[in-house]
Amino acid sequence: MKREQNLFAGTDGVALAAAPAQTEPAATSQPTAVRTRGEEMLDGKGYFVWHADRVIGGRGVGSAEKAAEMAVAAGIEHVILKIADGEELFPSPKYDAGGAKEAATLALLQALRAAGITVWGWAFVYGEGIAPETQADVFARRARQLGLRGLVVNAEDLGERRWSLPGGSDRARQYMSALRGALAGVEGITLALSSYRFPQSHPFFPFAAFMADCEIAMPQVYWVARSEGDAIGNLRRCYEQYKELFPDRLIIPVGAAYGEVYGSASDRYFWSSSPRQIHRFMDQARAMGLPAVTFWSWEHAYYDQGNRQYNGRELWDAVASYQYDDIQLVGGGPVQDGRSNGQEEHTNPEDEIQIGVGQEGYRDGVYPQFPYAVFIPQIANGRQLKYARTVSNTPSSVWAWWRPDILVSGEYEISVWVPGQHATSRTAQYQIHGVVGENEPVIVYVNQNRFSDTWVSLGVYELDANNPASGQVNLTNFTAEEKRSVAFSDVRWRRVTGATPIIERLADGFDPPVGTEEERASDELWPGDWVDANSFGNYYRLRNSYNYHTGSDLNLNRPHWDSDRGKPVYSAASGTVTFAGRLRTWGNVVVIRHDPLRAGGPSVYGRYAHLGEIVVEKDQRVQRGQQLGTVGRDEYNGPYHLHFDLSPTECLFNNPGDWPGLDRARLYRDYINPRQFIEENRPER
Repeated sequence: MKREQNLFAGTDGVALAAAPAQTEPAATSQPTAVRTRGEEMLDGKGYFVWHADRVIGGRGVGSAEKAAEMAVAAGIEHVILKIADGEELFPSPKYDAGGAKEAATLALLQALRAAGITVWGWAFVYGEGIAPETQADVFARRARQLGLRGLVVNAEDLGERRWSLPGGSDRARQYMSALRGALAGVEGITLALSSYRFPQSHPFFPFAAFMADCEIAMPQVYWVARSEGDAIGNLRRCYEQYKELFPDRLIIPVGAAYGEVYGSASDRYFWSSSPRQIHRFMDQARAMGLPAVTFWSWEHAYYDQGNRQYNGRELWDAVASYQYDDIQLVGGGPVQDGRSNGQEEHTNPEDEIQIGVGQEGYRDGVYPQFPYAVFIPQIANGRQLKYARTVSNTPSSVWAWWRPDILVSGEYEISVWVPGQHATSRTAQYQIHGVVGENEPVIVYVNQNRFSDTWVSLGVYELDANNPASGQVNLTNFTAEEKRSVAFSDVRWRRVTGATPIIERLADGFDPPVGTEEERASDELWPGDWVDANSFGNYYRLRNSYNYHTGSDLNLNRPHWDSDRGKPVYSAASGTVTFAGRLRTWGNVVVIRHDPLRAGGPSVYGRYAHLGEIVVEKDQRVQRGQQLGTVGRDEYNGPYHLHFDLSPTECLFNNPGDWPGLDRARLYRDYINPRQFIEENRPER
């Protein structure tokens, strides 16, 4: 785990409805009774928070109340605050002169509670160097002080402190016993463990010693890979391993909403979770009947400038736009489309295909090598259904597929009907074929045993009308289970015509690229003592030729000549770096494709030239106000200044050193007045 980058603690438990009645014995896959401890359990979507002051100080936030409003608007139902670190309180008083960080923690806690959001606490717990009893006492005292009813123990190998060394199980038992003892008398306390995603990969870690006193497992399901990574596969594998070890414990997985550098010094790469993966993770968790998911972390999902790929609010919006907590375990109408926030007006009822067993578009069969395998037909609530016994250690013996006739390309919610009888598989594997952007079928595991006579969403997927197999759903009876049944029933495709896009990268306005933060936020252009020494469209002599100027040469000559030397240069708006390097005559140059100001609107390219230093790289995402480099000068050692211009065309993408010279018509075709454009498109403050 990364100390300042990953969070793994857990949250409150979740009240679950009783499992639906089945005609066959239903083995428990998640606890079916209402929780036995704690009054504040975890539901729906949530976040871990490491630094409350960074949350409050985030872009456009400014107060704990505003942060709580953001969380409510995003559908966040629980937040897990860091409150201790080994034998230290958190925030640590010795690193919090004046108490500003502690004040932020208390303010955020109070604002979230006032907004109806469940708040739990988490703490790092170390396996060596600090007595387990000391750590437990600090965690418990802090929880009592803050009035918390749910605590997450974040235990894993950090540095030289290793739980997996000899005696680790004893230390874990000592810690948990001390923690329970220190919390004696506090009514309704729930404890959770957050640690590695795959227990089988950490055979010496004392999972059992921790979980003996924890009601909830909150594994860190981070699908890090050099490529995007497999969110669904990681969650499935994690779930199976935890349920094998702790079949009676609630599982609330921790998803990834962050990005960072991985690998050794000689083989480093940058990985980030993507909005699509976040949605797939929640699609799978819903289909498995998990009552809650949480993410690491609030600070990294919302304007994290360290994320080279998603450093705006893309990850935050991906979580916010997904409706998670509408899982219906017993009867009732459809499970709503997660991406459209469950609003029925987002779905056009005319764009719907539904295929039942035996209808056109449905096929099934028995593999010839299994002559005794059979489908068993049934009729329930007027629906023609089939079911088959599961197989565990042999290939599937029966198969079925549903193929829709997709007439219009677009995004479709795919749902399956799970009947109340003969649907006891916990790992029915639905394969979705022909999803745009996927080279292989997307596999979603449905815990049929958790649902009864209801639609279960497999998620929202982009389908291609030109691909006859796009959207095809396959299902077999291979589930790696014994003595259970897989139900084969209706499949439905609904075109989502008004859902919030997963990624909507829009500029929130333009600021000047130079000046202090206060100056750039003012209405003055150019800011402070900065002047435009060579304005847009100016006819002037450049060494041995005459030219029309494509932008503005921004100078700062107060309090003395070349006061702008080495001053920071900032991105005028959010966007993606398309060029960062040195050009002949220009010196160091950065070009950014700035995001459009409105959906479907045009982008503009910004060129920041004559830089002394470049601190960004090609393909990196940047935000308004993010530093790109410093003021330098061109290769002819002229005066220090920033050359800044904007183009509404792709001329700077195709040629970062583009220069129209005396071609005045092309100047006004390919460039715009940067001062006028910024004045007309300032951000709301």
